Amino acid sequence: MGVSRASNGMVTAAFGVGGLVAGSLTGYISDRTQNRLIPQITASVLYVVSGLILFFATRFYQIVMFRLVLGVASSVADTMLFTTVADVYPANLLGFKMAVIFVFDNVGNMLGPLLGGQAYEHMGVNGIATIAMALGAFELIMVLLFVRNSLDIRRALADSQVTQAGVIADKVDSSTIVSSRSGLSAQPSAESDISIISKTELNDDLVESTHSKPQRMHLWRLMLQLQVVGPTVSIFVATGMQTIIETILPLRLFDKFGYSPATIGIAFLIVGGVLILAMPAVGFINDRVVSRHGEHMRYYTIASGALCVFLSQIIMSLARSYAVLIFGYSVFAVSAMVVIVPAQSAFGDFINSSESSAMAQCYSLAWIAEGLANISLPPIASGMYATVGFLTMLMSMSAVLCTACALAVLAFPVRRIWLLRRAHQ
Repeated sequence: MGVSRASNGMVTAAFGVGGLVAGSLTGYISDRTQNRLIPQITASVLYVVSGLILFFATRFYQIVMFRLVLGVASSVADTMLFTTVADVYPANLLGFKMAVIFVFDNVGNMLGPLLGGQAYEHMGVNGIATIAMALGAFELIMVLLFVRNSLDIRRALADSQVTQAGVIADKVDSSTIVSSRSGLSAQPSAESDISIISKTELNDDLVESTHSKPQRMHLWRLMLQLQVVGPTVSIFVATGMQTIIETILPLRLFDKFGYSPATIGIAFLIVGGVLILAMPAVGFINDRVVSRHGEHMRYYTIASGALCVFLSQIIMSLARSYAVLIFGYSVFAVSAMVVIVPAQSAFGDFINSSESSAMAQCYSLAWIAEGLANISLPPIASGMYATVGFLTMLMSMSAVLCTACALAVLAFPVRRIWLLRRAHQ
């Protein structure tokens, strides 16, 4: 089209801008309407629209528009994906489900460049557009045929809990009647009275909580909650570090080792394979820790992951060979998942415990954090790489970001411990 290489930055930024705008609006609209299905249908249609724009594009502004619409579609789809999972699954199952999402996300990231490259070689830009339209149409069909509003499933699960609680209460009442008629005791003991009262009160509390109207919480209020601030900063740091490495690593492999683009691509495939194998284990272990020790352990897990991320950057910055560099990158990739999986799960924990209706808005914060990281950090990393080199850039940026992540995420458990000690005084 005769545009300069500098115009690529505008194309890249358009995706992020579209994602940021859509991410902030999608969560609010979905929570306000209490509907998760319509946004998913909208995202599918927008994927098709983006493909149509690219297919008929003849000018540069149309390419920018394609990326803008694609960013909107991706933001809506991702926000609803995590929201629907958190709507349905409890805390002790949430980590593994989030890990499964990232497995398929990583499979897409691995296959996308390969399929897109083949399509571009045979059909040009129209091949990429055809893939976008086909995937959007496939998603639309799947959503229409198989997807329900996750809030309907959530309410059905809540009603079943109430029914089970009622059955338990009836059994308790029946056993009390049988006990009184048996003649074994003329008067029920105080201990049995306390037991019956506690079970009845527990049943009443459950009925009240499952039928209570969810509390509304706007986006600005969510951003003031420590349980939300920590995971949001964590996602910004983990995805930002990933974007930095994806931007700088090809330059490093070429400048230091002289590797070709094909060899550089193999590095990303190796790390992608490691992630696919490791992510289910990360989610499973996270769920086991939460089941045994409570949901607050997610924050300690995130802080541990941030430390591992920093250690992986030390390995990468000091690597003298291709193998050591890829090993460090693999350690980083797994460590980043140790940060992201519990961070995404923590959003669902907070909304479920607060009985708020702001689940989608909470997960829109995750997409906003990711979008801001993708837009802001790569230019900084590129500038530092050109001026101070790979080692100084990677060590300084990872040290600052990982420290900020650990401080932000540990603020909630530290405050929790302080409040518990204050309550016992």
